[in-house]
Amino acid sequence: MKMHTSFWGATLLLLFALGVRGQSRAKLVNNGYEDVVVAISQEVDEMDGPDIIASIKEMIQESSRRLYRATHTRAYFRSVKILIPKSWTNTSVIGNALSENFQNSDIRVDIMNSVYKNQPYTHQSGGCGDPGLYIHLTPEYLIDRAQAAWWGPRGKVLLLEWAKYRWGVFDELGYPGDESFPLFYVWDENTSGVPGGGTILPTYCANIPVEGRRIDKRGRSICSLTPQGEPDKDCRFLPYRDQRATSSLMSYPLIFSDTVVDFCSGPDSDHPHNAVAPTKQNLFCGGRSVWDIMMMHEDFANNANPPTERYMDPEIQVIQHADANYALVLDYSGSMNDHYRIHKLRKTARRWILHEVTEGSYVAIIKFSKRASLVHRLSQITDEASRKTLADSIETKADGGTSIGAGLYVAVKKILANVKNPVILLITDGEENENPRIKDVLQNVLDSGVRVITVAFGAEADPKLEKIAEMTGGKTFTVNDIDEGHMLEDAFDGALTYQPPPPRSNTTVTIHEEVYRGTERYAGSKFNVDFTIGKNLVLRLDTDDRQHIVHEPHMVRPDGNIVGGAVFDPNTFTWILTVPLAEEGEWKWRVGLSGSPDNFIRVKVTAQTRDPTVHPITTRAWISSGTREVNATRDRVIIYAEVKQGNNPVVNADVRALVTPPSEFEPDQEYILLDNGQGADIQSGDGIYSRYMTHYSATGRYSVKAQVTDGGTAVINRGFLTSSQRKRRSAENDEDFEERPDYCCGSHIPLHHKNTQVTGTFNRISVAGSVKVTEIPVIDNQPPAAVRDLHIVLLDDIQTDTLSSFYNVSLSWTAPGDDLDVGNASSYILRMTKNRSDLAEKYFNNASKETLIDTSGYPFGVEAGEKINITLKLFLVSDVTFYLALRAKDEAGGESPVSNIAVLRLEVNHHLLQPEYPQLLLPVWAITLILALLVLLIIFVSVILASRKYGVTGGGRTLVFSFNMS
Repeated sequence: MKMHTSFWGATLLLLFALGVRGQSRAKLVNNGYEDVVVAISQEVDEMDGPDIIASIKEMIQESSRRLYRATHTRAYFRSVKILIPKSWTNTSVIGNALSENFQNSDIRVDIMNSVYKNQPYTHQSGGCGDPGLYIHLTPEYLIDRAQAAWWGPRGKVLLLEWAKYRWGVFDELGYPGDESFPLFYVWDENTSGVPGGGTILPTYCANIPVEGRRIDKRGRSICSLTPQGEPDKDCRFLPYRDQRATSSLMSYPLIFSDTVVDFCSGPDSDHPHNAVAPTKQNLFCGGRSVWDIMMMHEDFANNANPPTERYMDPEIQVIQHADANYALVLDYSGSMNDHYRIHKLRKTARRWILHEVTEGSYVAIIKFSKRASLVHRLSQITDEASRKTLADSIETKADGGTSIGAGLYVAVKKILANVKNPVILLITDGEENENPRIKDVLQNVLDSGVRVITVAFGAEADPKLEKIAEMTGGKTFTVNDIDEGHMLEDAFDGALTYQPPPPRSNTTVTIHEEVYRGTERYAGSKFNVDFTIGKNLVLRLDTDDRQHIVHEPHMVRPDGNIVGGAVFDPNTFTWILTVPLAEEGEWKWRVGLSGSPDNFIRVKVTAQTRDPTVHPITTRAWISSGTREVNATRDRVIIYAEVKQGNNPVVNADVRALVTPPSEFEPDQEYILLDNGQGADIQSGDGIYSRYMTHYSATGRYSVKAQVTDGGTAVINRGFLTSSQRKRRSAENDEDFEERPDYCCGSHIPLHHKNTQVTGTFNRISVAGSVKVTEIPVIDNQPPAAVRDLHIVLLDDIQTDTLSSFYNVSLSWTAPGDDLDVGNASSYILRMTKNRSDLAEKYFNNASKETLIDTSGYPFGVEAGEKINITLKLFLVSDVTFYLALRAKDEAGGESPVSNIAVLRLEVNHHLLQPEYPQLLLPVWAITLILALLVLLIIFVSVILASRKYGVTGGGRTLVFSFNMS
């Protein structure tokens, strides 16, 4: 079916109506942002702590004043907390963290990403209006003023990144070597209502032209030009330190001039938005301005936080990461006896307490049915004895009704009151039928500052679980009754993220999981130990019946030697086998079974970093909806998985999401996640793989897990060949410009093959949690996703046959799907025009038929994510700049938004060769020669112009269409 409303407008309104947000607890109250968290990584040396903290305070003070000015007195930073690692011992703090932690912090000070080096950046994975993941700063950036100077005043830079992180807006500038977001573009004279006369301009948004000059990146000469009269790949734009322009902050943060203080906004404002420039903001937000997107955010929508004259300097406090205080709030109602739920719960909870909870953490156990009671007081995990005492207190007798509110009340009022870093792990299988209920104690829970992780056990679990997790910044998980334990174990492990993060040298990763149920007498499989891990390799095998194991499990080393001696835990029917340091290579596990088809075994293999100096390859998965409920008839859910080594992206990996549907008898769904910058993915090569979730078989809770392998092609991106660490900014002159690091990154993360490392064979597993779907579509209501990488390239000079002269050009794009980025689109609508405005979203379908390229004979059955290439034969008409765009269509007639606009200049448009600054003017003899050639060319064209027809060739055939360019 066709989309009858503007895609961009509907999407943005939907995002803000649903209150899409990340895990941040920062909020804007009476114009002041409160509870902003800046967290310092365990990897940062405490010796640098005083300088880092002082720099953060100075930066926040400056940024707060700039924020107040840029929002027209609507917002500033009121309270900020700097969270230091638990391991730091010589840094003054006001106290321990309450619920603040590194994983949910707004701004992170961490080791550098090899690609960005010391450039500040915001980790963005969502679309327009979606919050970012976090802002990344390096210690070097904060303590080395010369290093920071490359990127502009720290306060201004933080404001730019805060805009991206908080409001979901994007850069308004170009990037070196980026085809989608080039450093320069043609501002054409045919652009409706926009002056410029076909001038080549730097890519930015400003109220008046930014003053500066084009210069070769080596800083020793003026720019060279391509045959089409455009700056070549080595050309850069060097803005002057002093400017008259006052916008946009999203364009040139490196400008030190204090005049640049505003965001671009509406066409009638003092800071009109440039909707023509090929920027991220224009592509992802449909040409809407930064200010428009900001005003739709809940911070300002419906006149929230109107302008105020009251401004206060931010209060900045230093706090320290605290050990987690866990309250297990467990359902012991009668229905927990169904499907052996209570036995599964006891077994998994025991394993978690005995083996997973970090030493130093505190754990309490509360059970509830009709009433709630304390099973075990809050106790610290200090040794094996303390673990065993807690684990042995969990019983299996369940009876009575269900009062979830009673369990929560005991947790927040009697156990977790006034403790640091409080976390509730709430596990229940039924709807409430006894008072108090969740709504009765909700305010008590919110006031306590606790985070609630909810586990919905079975299909009948209370529907309000997702809401309380969302409101407290927690997580949600689902456990099906036919699950042999993986899903419940994943939920318990999800709570561990709220512990103080260990150094990366002690990170534990899951490298293998498997469940086997069958009649074989032996079971076994292979797994790989890669170069980044190997310490404390642990195989854990458990079963539902002790008698099912007739020969205890063992492992086989890569050299064939057997590793035995598994330790058995009779309380959980679990065997544990540990290797202190496992060699790299292919390992195996084996176990002897009874052959009973009614029993199962479950295997999990984990390991830690092999070498403290080598960071492990890790995977983290999540769902775009977070903990909120989803109406699949309108909401779009994206599955994400990030793969990296340390902070370096791992690219070209094989990443698959396994989605377990609500029905216990329906097989898992598999999505191949992509890191190609298309569809759900907004930037290729950043190590974040994603895909839209499009198949919904029923309403209910869907569980999501990601599995990652090297796929035979994965590499670690170790960044550029030259490091910007040694570069220093001294002055705005040509000599200094040679050392300037390139601003990163646009549509893709650069990958220099000489500076990559092959991962070798590896496997990782990560749990994303669950999403509750309340309504599913009955028809195909999900059109193809927008194409964002439409490119057109001139293949050669003018060609001549017996009838005419023509150009050969190549047109390419990445195929979207039938449903967003899944499946394959059935057809495409392509338009070519001299008037850019014809291709705007609201005009595209009604544009002149003469602009339409007929592709009816071309087979477009290409799977989403694959490339489509068409050769375009373009007959010579005159010197002109063409604009191309397309829509994809599915079988139901649904149409994608209009793609990005590709630009093609057929002949040198000579006035475009004139640089915009006087020092770059061509000599008089060169201009005379060009004019003479132009006259000859016009005569030549007039003679040979016999028709104005075009042809498209693709897949070895030609498709002819008429195209009047007069």
